[in-house]
Amino acid sequence: MLSKKEKDILNYLLGQTLDLGSIPNLQVGYCFEHKKAMVEEPTRANMDMTNNSSILLVDDNPALRRSISDFLNKEGHFVTVAIDGVEALDLFRKIHPHLIISDLRMPKLDGLQFLDIVKKESAETPFIIISGEGAMEDAVEGLRLGAWSYLTKPINPFELKHCVDKAMEQVRLVQEACHYRNYLEEMVEKRTADLLEQNTRLALEITERQHQEQLTVRAMAELEKAFREKEILQSQLLQAHKLESVGQLASGIAHEINTPTQFVSSNVSFLDEAFTDLSLCFKNLTEAAAEGRLTPDILREAMAEADWEYLHEEVPQAIRQSLEGLARVTSIVRAMKEFSHPGGQDAEQSDVNHLIETTVTVARNEWKYSAEVVLKLAPNLPAVPCVDGAIGQVLLNLLVNAAQAITEKLGRTPEGGKGTITITTETDGSEVFIHIADTGCGIPAEYRARIFEPFFTTKEVGKGTGQGLAIAYDVITRKHGGNLTFATVPGEGTTFTIRLPIGKGKAADSNGG
Repeated sequence: MLSKKEKDILNYLLGQTLDLGSIPNLQVGYCFEHKKAMVEEPTRANMDMTNNSSILLVDDNPALRRSISDFLNKEGHFVTVAIDGVEALDLFRKIHPHLIISDLRMPKLDGLQFLDIVKKESAETPFIIISGEGAMEDAVEGLRLGAWSYLTKPINPFELKHCVDKAMEQVRLVQEACHYRNYLEEMVEKRTADLLEQNTRLALEITERQHQEQLTVRAMAELEKAFREKEILQSQLLQAHKLESVGQLASGIAHEINTPTQFVSSNVSFLDEAFTDLSLCFKNLTEAAAEGRLTPDILREAMAEADWEYLHEEVPQAIRQSLEGLARVTSIVRAMKEFSHPGGQDAEQSDVNHLIETTVTVARNEWKYSAEVVLKLAPNLPAVPCVDGAIGQVLLNLLVNAAQAITEKLGRTPEGGKGTITITTETDGSEVFIHIADTGCGIPAEYRARIFEPFFTTKEVGKGTGQGLAIAYDVITRKHGGNLTFATVPGEGTTFTIRLPIGKGKAADSNGG
């Protein structure tokens, strides 16, 4: 059943935005595919960059451009439109929009070329591709170039709204990170100035009062403490790099898709050559039969020339491998879509086992070199009220941390065998338990009391922000009314346990459960 907000969106698209008599091929539940440009193009205006939701929309179909623009305007976004890639590039450089939505096939400058230029000039700008063809190679190429998402026509308004909301959330996080970085830089600069002033005063005092050795020692200790505080502030600047993990995840997924695609391509080429050989063989045999000279010797000779015994063995194997490769690509793309578009911000009854499987698939490139992932998922696990996106991020943080712990212990490509990450689910009837255990290096005793503190990290500068576990703890305890604990043995590994209430707790309450 549609929610009130979803009904309002659908009524708006069906009754207010467009002249229904002028638009063919209307499909309930989806946006419209306009085959004729019968709607007047919206007025263009300079983008107000103080607006936190400025969007540049590029499409050479006036009707579709109008419907999407009106829909986004009603959602509270400021939309500027362009009819082709050349005009869009000029507007992009003038108004610097927060988000770009572009058609794939356009004259002069197509969507992928426009995307490539945008990412080279402004890598942080989210870019959504829309296309009526939906070819897999276009999706892969778009993701490789840095596209935020890929939507196919006809456009589903709810999927478009969700995708735009997610992209705007990324813009907001980037802006917050930038503001936070600037704040920390100001704090570091002010603290540095204070330290310089203290140092000058101490130098004067030491010169004037050399006999007060005790005071000098105390002042130097304070100065050393101040410098340590400065180093902590500088390490907190790494918070601005938190969103880089999204790009790293996309790169790993592209690599995972590329591998099966390559051997599928090789097998198809082999099958093409095999078909050519067999066609020639059948042609020769047909001609021999028509002339009345087809004998067993000629048949054996033709089959030998076509290398039938080899093809009889290899062709079925090539077909089987190709089907397996395509199934792998389909699995990765489905998991990527579910992870990137997990739903709204309200808690819903969710399949925890499926969330785990999706996260493992999406993050495979993060763990496959150093670890094996073993899933021990309880069958018939009850659904849990939770926000899929938030729980997915927690699972991703814990899975990546486990892989990094094993890598720290064994190396990126261990020669003596990989480590193991075991993910187990179970229930006691009132709660669902998720155990994520690794065979990594464990957590030293002096760090255990602080691992959930914001900005605390044991990793080298540049490799950890100290936010992953802090965010995970907040999501589980505050947003879902659960608990996040751990047990560790140095040198043997660590197990994190997530406890989520069934049908009660804060997550359930927020959804009316």
